[in-house]
Amino acid sequence: MHRLKQSGAIVSRISPNSPCPCGLDAKYKRCCGRFHAGSPAPTAEALMRSRYSAYAAGEAAYILATTDPLGPHFERDEAAWLRSVQRFCSQTGFVGLRVLRAEEEGALGLVAFEASLEVGGQRRLMTELSRFRKEGDRWLYSGPQG
Repeated sequence: MHRLKQSGAIVSRISPNSPCPCGLDAKYKRCCGRFHAGSPAPTAEALMRSRYSAYAAGEAAYILATTDPLGPHFERDEAAWLRSVQRFCSQTGFVGLRVLRAEEEGALGLVAFEASLEVGGQRRLMTELSRFRKEGDRWLYSGPQG
């Protein structure tokens, strides 16, 4: 992973041959990079991992495209939402991801995870049980459970 300084914020840029930020033992191009390039994630867990990698890579458009329009995180003002996600990506270090549990039943999925982040020089642990919904052949992030 390469780090670039841009407007006072650190932005991550992932080389296709770098280890994937999602934590699986694969190169980015063969793992989450293919989903960022347009292939649909085959499972709710794969979508959750690819969203973490998208944050790490600064792929803000992917975050928007994989957010359920029926969920609480969807924003109608796409330009403002895109800027907000880009700002978050540039101000956050994505240190690691650990999937605790993943399950699917039909078009619904749940994924519990821990994400290690660095914000303002301080390490933070984010834990969430996320809901996912499958629409056609694409999984969408619906939001936190409960």
